[in-house]
Amino acid sequence: MNMLLAMVALVTTPVMAAVPAVSAPAPATEPQPASSPFLGRWTLDTGSMATPGDAGPASVTAEFADGGAGMWNTTYVITAKDGSARRMTSRERLDGKAVPIGGDQTVADSVAMTSPQPGVLVMGLTKGGKLGSVRIYTVSPDGSEMIESATLVGDDGKPMVLRFRWVL
Repeated sequence: MNMLLAMVALVTTPVMAAVPAVSAPAPATEPQPASSPFLGRWTLDTGSMATPGDAGPASVTAEFADGGAGMWNTTYVITAKDGSARRMTSRERLDGKAVPIGGDQTVADSVAMTSPQPGVLVMGLTKGGKLGSVRIYTVSPDGSEMIESATLVGDDGKPMVLRFRWVL
């Protein structure tokens, strides 16, 4: 079971093949202001997951909070149907530089985020220096919905893009 996909969308993704991390300079971006449309507590629409029956989580939340001084505090909580929960946290600038993930690190131990324009957030996740996935989040014009496109490598070694819907 792929904990990395679980981190944002959960449980049903095949374990990713090892993919060497590609290092490229990230463009410098300014942190989004406190009025960023991403700030808040988002809940995954578990119906948007391609998960058969009981394989998926009971709930998944993602919270992006203004940590002050240009920092964000990010928390993902995945709650299984048995009530157990996995929690992942990070504190980052939106400058594309990696920071450690606290809490559950089964699949990802580091994250880098940037926002190339308002309403778009790009997240890269790694484990042990290997790229695990790249996720692009977009917020709807009215701010009520966030779409996540998660690109990862399947068990067959081929890339795949999964799409998930989040609501405030």
